[in-house]
Amino acid sequence: MATRTYLITTVIAESPAVVYKRSSSAEAGNLVAVSRCTFVWAHALNSCMAHEDDLGLFDWSCAESVARVVRYDARGHGGCECAHFEDRAYRWSALVDDMLRAPGEGPFVAGGASMGAATAMYAAFRAPRRVQGLVLVTPPTAWESRPAQAEAYEAAARLVERRGVPAYLKALQSVGEPRILAEELPESREIWLRHVRRMDHKAMPSILRGAASSDLPTRDEVRSIVVPTLILAWTGDPAHPVSTAETLAELMVLSELHVASDLAGVRRWPDLVRGFLGSICQWEDLPT
Repeated sequence: MATRTYLITTVIAESPAVVYKRSSSAEAGNLVAVSRCTFVWAHALNSCMAHEDDLGLFDWSCAESVARVVRYDARGHGGCECAHFEDRAYRWSALVDDMLRAPGEGPFVAGGASMGAATAMYAAFRAPRRVQGLVLVTPPTAWESRPAQAEAYEAAARLVERRGVPAYLKALQSVGEPRILAEELPESREIWLRHVRRMDHKAMPSILRGAASSDLPTRDEVRSIVVPTLILAWTGDPAHPVSTAETLAELMVLSELHVASDLAGVRRWPDLVRGFLGSICQWEDLPT
């Protein structure tokens, strides 16, 4: 059987490898402890690091105050270039290879939004000795609720092949947005479309079909993931239903779930992530 090599060249952004804690006493500014914890973050489908930064929903400085933060563009997204465009290269279970490589060797906390959340879960399932915890943001449709979303991605792939990316972008204009973004951050759609327009057009049908043929790990596989897990969901988004997040919370014994019903609730997520990482990351006292 012939084998293929997928050549992945991606953009990785990371904060300093060592995070220092400063004294809160009168001698403010003195360094008293150090953290070498790493938090690896993966974005959603049709997104990228630049899209997340332009949207501005997540304040990365919160996570960076307790951990080294590693972010990267997934295959075919943002600044990532791929030499092969087969559907299987973009399945969520395949994307985990890039997440495991991104931080280098050693343990880390895995996190992501939507497709990125699925990638993080597969990382924990495949490399349980490396993944210390999970941050799952807006988990996507899964299991019984997955087929309708999968068909939508397959139809989008056919549209790109037959009529090109401009036709796909036009179709996205009428796709329903999460209620919170539509009502409280209306500029989010144009920000998103601007970045979708910059994606690798040749890879787009395969990216969409990869998503169409993907799902979360099975329920039994999810039960086997026993690490501290923070689950963050929002209401009013059929593509990322609260029901998926609730089921994950039931299956994962060390999980906590927070559901936002407005933009103010979403804005609190970075503090929740900081607190969660702070509970996992170990601080080493510096010699005085």
